Amino acid sequence: MTPRAMDRLARLEANAARPTTGKHLIFRIEARSGTPTDEIVTFLKDRGHSIHEGDDVFVMNVSAYGMAEGEPPRDLSPTLLTEEARAMASAAGQWPKGCERFTFRLDSPRDLQ
Repeated sequence: MTPRAMDRLARLEANAARPTTGKHLIFRIEARSGTPTDEIVTFLKDRGHSIHEGDDVFVMNVSAYGMAEGEPPRDLSPTLLTEEARAMASAAGQWPKGCERFTFRLDSPRDLQ
């Protein structure tokens, strides 16, 4: 690894979010494109999901581009997240079981030449 890459990695790690003491929770919703995640989390809490401060919430925004301007978000969860279900969720900062093999493949400019 080059010194420049090592320096960049060190700066990224320094700015990385610290692990929380909460739970890792995943929700699937429909909301217009660009809706801030904190606004969606507030919507989910108001709907009755058991989300606590310090929880690591991952939101999958499905059909974002199909939503009309001003249309409210829709919760696609089959049931509300209860305290019991939240207690069984994995700790924040860890990927839930089954997600460890998920990777992104980034296109390299060298591949395009």
